[in-house]
Amino acid sequence: MSLNVFDNLTALKEEISSWKPTDSEALEIFRIRFIGTKNILKPLMGEIRNVPNERKKEFGQLLNEVKDLAETVFQSQKEIFDASNASGNSLHLDLTAPGEPVDIGSRHPVSITMNRIIKIFDRMGFVVAEEREIEDDWHNFSAMNTPADHPGYHLPI
Repeated sequence: MSLNVFDNLTALKEEISSWKPTDSEALEIFRIRFIGTKNILKPLMGEIRNVPNERKKEFGQLLNEVKDLAETVFQSQKEIFDASNASGNSLHLDLTAPGEPVDIGSRHPVSITMNRIIKIFDRMGFVVAEEREIEDDWHNFSAMNTPADHPGYHLPI
């Protein structure tokens, strides 16, 4: 039984040494698992009563070494993340940054068809001439010498 406890501590020590969190969430998971109030090392502290008397000192030293290593790794990784956040290289999402524009809507089917027709005539050598879509009073009536008593002469435009 006591040999198994030593193996568990050695495996935990190797796991802590090789732990490289990628973000602050992984660092928090590490803290909860190895340093928090319900960490996985606490049950091992109760196992000291099952260790033979001649190995209790060795077990206690190894347990303290694992705890200290966990705290050291956590503090060093926390400093790295704090430094990257302070320098602006944070890994979180900046919600104040402007978003990418979203295309809203689409072309009307009549406009699509008209553009296709224009391209066909353009390839044939024709040119599209664009003019005013709404004519004013001058161009509809006065410039054409329309009499003032004409029914549409004074319509509001």
